[in-house]
Order: sequence, then C-alpha cells, then structure tokens
Amino acid sequence: MRALPSNEIFRKILHLVSCVIPLSYLWFIQEKDTMVLFVGMLSIFAIFIEYLRNKFKFIDGYFKALFNTMLRQEESRGKITGATWMLFGDTITIFMFPKEIAVPALIFLSIGDTFAAIIGKLYPYIKIKDKTLTGTIAGIITSIIAGLYVNQVLLPEIIILGAIIAMVVELLPISVNDNLTIPVVSGSVMMIGKVLI
Repeated sequence: MRALPSNEIFRKILHLVSCVIPLSYLWFIQEKDTMVLFVGMLSIFAIFIEYLRNKFKFIDGYFKALFNTMLRQEESRGKITGATWMLFGDTITIFMFPKEIAVPALIFLSIGDTFAAIIGKLYPYIKIKDKTLTGTIAGIITSIIAGLYVNQVLLPEIIILGAIIAMVVELLPISVNDNLTIPVVSGSVMMIGKVLI
C-alpha cells in the first residue's frame, strides 16, 4: 500500500465535500432554475478568479498561499483548477438533466471519482496508463451504493449503468477534464436508459 500525497488528500476531501451541491438540490434548493442560477454564479465567480490570478501576479500569489496544498503542478502554472471544472460540470449537468438524473450523476463525480482515485493510489494494481483497475472497481462500487441511496424514481439498473459508465469515463484518457465528462456522459447514458429500459 502506498501513501497519498498531501495535496491529493486535500483535493479528495474537497471532492467529497462537493456532494453538498447535489444533496442540496435533492433536499433543500429543489427548484431547477434556482439551482442552476446558484451553481452558475459560483462557476462564473470561479472563472473570474482564474482570470485574475493569471492576469495579476499578486493575486496569483495570494491564491497559491491559500490553495497551494491542493494544487497540481499544471494548476500552479495557471491551468484551470479541478474545482472550477467541477463547478462548471455541476452547472451543465443540473441544466441538462432532470433532477432524478442530475443528482446521481453528480454523486458519481463526488463519491465515485474520489474513491477511484484514493483506492487507485493506495492499491495501484493493473495499471491502465495513469489509472488503475482497482480504483475503477472501487469507484463503481461506491457510485452504485451512493447512487442508489439518493435515487428516488429511477430503476436500479439505470443507476448501476450510470455508475459503470461514470467510472469508465474516469478511467479513459480523455483530454477534457473528467469533472465535466463524468456527470455529463453518465447523465446522458441514464437518460437513454430511462427511455429504453
């Protein structure tokens, strides 16, 4: 078993905390338009901060002082952070899909992706480029459990299908950030499954 780098620990804690967005949508802010506006405003704010830190060195200095423990090398050099991609992915997913699809799709991202990364780094068996099959299996299992927990109307088969697709997307070396692709692709597949099954 390997140790997790400290920056990855902080990133995964943030990833887990991000499930407050789909859970808030499920239990508190139940109007779709209100939720899209709320998360959309957070996304715009995050993009504005990204712009400022790349434009002004003193802002970048403050940003790194606050978040350096979470940043990867490419993010420290100015690349858009995973947190901003996650907010963007949350906004698109909530906008595109009905609540019963959007909530589990975002839970797959928050919970499944987190455990896929943690288990994959702790037990890196059967490597596929920079990912591991052990991580993918852990992500599928936790996604199914969490997805079924929040599910209200979908058939269990659709949740299971969505969870598997979400973690396959996480495994594949796609150039687009998986904080966007995981919920959008898994949500799209669940929408198709809802019609066909």
